[in-house]
Amino acid sequence: MASSGHELPNIVWLVADDLGDGDLGCYGNPSIRTVNLDRMAAEGVRFTSAFVTTSSCSPSRASFFSGMYPHATGAEDLHVYLPENIKILPFYLAELGYHTINVGKYHLGPLVANQFHHRESRVENWRAVLEGRPAGSPFFLSLCFYDPHRDYQPGTIPDPTSSEDVIVPPYLPDTPEVRADLAAYYDECVRMDRVIGDLLGYLEQQGIADQTIVVFFSDNGMPFPRAKTSCYDSGIRTPFIVRYPPKISAGTVNDSLFSMVDLAPSMLGLLGIAPKEGMQGLDASRLFLDPSAVGREYIHAESNWHDLDEHIRAVRDRRYKYIRNCFPRQRANVPLDALRSPSYATLLELRDANRLTAEQMRLFMVPRPGEELYDTVTDPFEFTNLAADPSYTGEIQRLRAECDRWINSTDDVPPVPRRVDLMDIYTREIIRGDILGKPPPFREQ
Repeated sequence: MASSGHELPNIVWLVADDLGDGDLGCYGNPSIRTVNLDRMAAEGVRFTSAFVTTSSCSPSRASFFSGMYPHATGAEDLHVYLPENIKILPFYLAELGYHTINVGKYHLGPLVANQFHHRESRVENWRAVLEGRPAGSPFFLSLCFYDPHRDYQPGTIPDPTSSEDVIVPPYLPDTPEVRADLAAYYDECVRMDRVIGDLLGYLEQQGIADQTIVVFFSDNGMPFPRAKTSCYDSGIRTPFIVRYPPKISAGTVNDSLFSMVDLAPSMLGLLGIAPKEGMQGLDASRLFLDPSAVGREYIHAESNWHDLDEHIRAVRDRRYKYIRNCFPRQRANVPLDALRSPSYATLLELRDANRLTAEQMRLFMVPRPGEELYDTVTDPFEFTNLAADPSYTGEIQRLRAECDRWINSTDDVPPVPRRVDLMDIYTREIIRGDILGKPPPFREQ
């Protein structure tokens, strides 16, 4: 369907499922062949300091669709439905005349499903859905991939990644098993990138590439221990690319802090519309258009129930990260899909053989500190906790006060009573290998 000459731009969101922040070629990984996303970054603006509000898929999606923090949506836990009174971006775009579509992963629940005109679960059907859109209307498409979420299978792409080429982060042991696990993850990143290339080519063939705002980001970090479900940067930092040739300069890099709670209000901002009542995010659209514009001073993140009951709050500025663990006497939250992975099995084996590094052993620390403070410039993997260092008293007091301010201003309180932990029920069986290869259990689908 060719362009109808409408004035409102189309909007396309390309949403990865469990993609780490550095796991694209344009973010410095030379071994992940993401040529299409690399080209998209070269044609638009690439953010280096973008963060999701939580590193868990469904509450993260509830947040970036609504412009609200997860705990404020009523859907802060994994697989909890977004309440029907919450308005998400497609609702407001439909009021402007947009035809709104979600293809692929959804995860918002049935109560807000009618805020999309059309939903399709199969990613490969994106072209047919776009071809069937009404003539003369701008469209909003959220193309939500299932890649690179676990489980992984051989043969994902015909030219698989070599285990020798992967980059092993220092919180994971460098073993053949971990390398093979990472290579399988890389392959799903490549598969996703190739679909994105097809879609970008379609926009060009239809003559609407210059009339379409295209946004790429992830819902949370990669599905490996100490990444997904954590409030470390490996869990909450996301790649973030925006391309819109009429207004965004090609090859721009923006180092400003950006929170995904700002995404929905920023989309409205590009259309000249102020954030809607109830949105807690900011209109940061100026950051897309002007790399010299000043962004946020702080981003805020949280971790709630995801197989394990959790209550972590974090605040980060350009350099320092403060983390508050409200349940410090329990182990770190590792999601079930990562618990069932070869990487976690290797961690357990090496732990029991006393062959993990001190940094890798942090995953098993009990109790955890109630407060953590990191200098993310000198310590990007957040291994050295500075909370008790008197040299950083001023920094922790400042960030602690900002965390308190945000908690109070957003009416954020721990749930009472605490929620059931699937990890308590299944961890022993997972470690024994009794349920390896079986799908993880969930409270709600």
